[in-house]
Amino acid sequence: MKRTLSNKSWLIGLLGFLGFSGTNGPPAMYLFFAFFGGLQYYWWYKLGAEEDERLIENRNIAGTMAFRIAFCFGFLGSLVLSFLSHDYEFLYRAELIILALTFALGTNLWAYLTYKYDTGE
Repeated sequence: MKRTLSNKSWLIGLLGFLGFSGTNGPPAMYLFFAFFGGLQYYWWYKLGAEEDERLIENRNIAGTMAFRIAFCFGFLGSLVLSFLSHDYEFLYRAELIILALTFALGTNLWAYLTYKYDTGE
């Protein structure tokens, strides 16, 4: 797989700040927090374009661990949220935030752990 990343690809992650517009706007704007997952490109760029068996193995191990952690965060966040006795609009908005941040956490952690395992740092 040939990666076509530039050293500025991670800037897509800054679109995550548009999620704050959900505070006074429609709740669906909270899904923009998922764009914080774009910060993963920083770590993928640091790994370079070379791909070998070691990188593939490290990427698979890191992905398994990262998404396990992210889904635990999402599940526990949703579980804690279900015990709150607020109105439905608050619960809806909070669940959208948890969903978007779970995705962003999973992708960023996957890229970071792959970099960590591949470089040995």
